[in-house]
Amino acid sequence: MAMPLRVLIVDSDADSRAAVRSMLGGLAGMVVAGESESLSDAVVKAAGLQPEVLVMEDPGDLAMLGQIVRKLPATAVLVTGAATTSDEVIEIIRAGAFEFLKRPVQRVDLAAALEKLVRVKGTTQPRRRGRVTAVYSVKGGLGATTVAVNVAVGLAGQTAGKALLVELDTRQSDVATLLDLHPRYSILDLLEGVERLDDALLQALLTRHPSGLAVLPAPARTERAPLDAEHVGVCLELLASRFEHVVLDLRHDADPATLAALEAADGILYLTTPNVAALRLGAGGLNTLRQAGVDTRKVKVVVMRDGTGDDITLKHVREALGLPVAWRIANDYGAAVASINGGQPVVSASPRSRLAQSLRECTAAIAGEGRGRPVAAEKRALFGSPWPVKRLLGA
Repeated sequence: MAMPLRVLIVDSDADSRAAVRSMLGGLAGMVVAGESESLSDAVVKAAGLQPEVLVMEDPGDLAMLGQIVRKLPATAVLVTGAATTSDEVIEIIRAGAFEFLKRPVQRVDLAAALEKLVRVKGTTQPRRRGRVTAVYSVKGGLGATTVAVNVAVGLAGQTAGKALLVELDTRQSDVATLLDLHPRYSILDLLEGVERLDDALLQALLTRHPSGLAVLPAPARTERAPLDAEHVGVCLELLASRFEHVVLDLRHDADPATLAALEAADGILYLTTPNVAALRLGAGGLNTLRQAGVDTRKVKVVVMRDGTGDDITLKHVREALGLPVAWRIANDYGAAVASINGGQPVVSASPRSRLAQSLRECTAAIAGEGRGRPVAAEKRALFGSPWPVKRLLGA
């Protein structure tokens, strides 16, 4: 199956760019590779991105349009504008545009133009984008990699291997340890090769786990260079077009690359533990995401180490974070350690453990085959007696 078509959006109006980007977001066969406010900037970007599709605002100059078309001979140009007569549209097409779309661009018109392009170019018909699930916590030690690994392995089993685990980090891989893998390549190799990515390169970069799960781990040793946020966004859209499920194991810093991944994700498993320090950090982390423009409506709070401690109720967790608790993951130190030491997922190494059971229920909900373990009534204490909510919030 062919790789998706890369699209470059050029429009002086930010709202128009955002609207087109949103329309393209639901199609796995199309991926937004970049955006520009001006044609001059777009030409520079196009030289590196080599997009198959350029959606551009009508420059109002047929000669300029013709120059753009000649500079990008392998790119189909879709022009958006306010032309009202058939003669004007014909002139734009004669200048080299593949199609003309009237502004404001309508989803049905854009979809029809892209379908026409697919037919003409003989490219695989676009299919629906896979689901991207990010696993994120604002501090280490909560078990984010354990959750990501086990959820991804479970999804691979339910989708005949059409699941991918991406460890989006520059530090030494934990995923490779937990899955006992010896990868030749890492996520850094994919990000560096995004502009020339095709099926053959992607398959060469992947490491396969015996469960059928495809893995793109972090590097074998820590790299200092930061991840490129724009490349992260493009790569995730490309990967979502190739797999039914993409699970992201993210670093704990709200850096540009991590925020780009959270923005691209369809769902975010936001890990916390029911203690005062963790909930304060968690509340601050959610505020950071909101300020960065991440839609917190897709955040699912996951309480780790269920059954430890004495005092905090589900109501306290909800009020501290401002979101309901979606899932609780059992506290089972023995099963977790056995999994790490054996290089096997908990769901394989200790399938009857409470930890494995809660991870499978979370996976089933993500896969759309269940709702996960229902959360008990908020009046039930996770650890016993109530705790003042003001203390959780630092008041």
